[in-house]
Amino acid sequence: MSSPLYNAFQDARQHLVSRSSSEKSVYLGLVFKAYILRTDSQFALAYFFLIMLGIVERLLSFGIDCIRDKPGQPWRIFPRACSYFVVTMIRYVLMIAIMSPYIPMFLIICLGLTLGQVLVEIIRYILMIRQVKQTGLVGNDSSGSLKDSLLDTNGHRMPTRTNHVNESCC
Repeated sequence: MSSPLYNAFQDARQHLVSRSSSEKSVYLGLVFKAYILRTDSQFALAYFFLIMLGIVERLLSFGIDCIRDKPGQPWRIFPRACSYFVVTMIRYVLMIAIMSPYIPMFLIICLGLTLGQVLVEIIRYILMIRQVKQTGLVGNDSSGSLKDSLLDTNGHRMPTRTNHVNESCC
């Protein structure tokens, strides 16, 4: 009565809880370099690295959307393009790493991306609350929708969702 997914999670849990030296090692392929993880410290370092990559990818995606285009300021295209290049490279590294048949690696990458998205949502919430306090709209929504009246620091409307943050990782 147990499903294959349940069995896979049980195997992954068992592997994480008790790793013996007789078990085979795990291959972690990245874009330009590959590692063979054998010891617990190597696994911990790889997990930490992948979690941080997921968080950085989400924060950089949010940062790209914070660089607004303005008429007469074409120089803003260059930082957005450079940031997008870095984000794309991180996404490809995560995509190659997630393609390993090792279930805990998949879960760790998903955890890192989720933690990064939680941070992005917290930052958005803080910016929204700050804007509400600056405009004095707390408790007074008679002049239209509160969501429509929120502006960013440059006087532009704050987008409800942004393009790069909502792009998939892989």
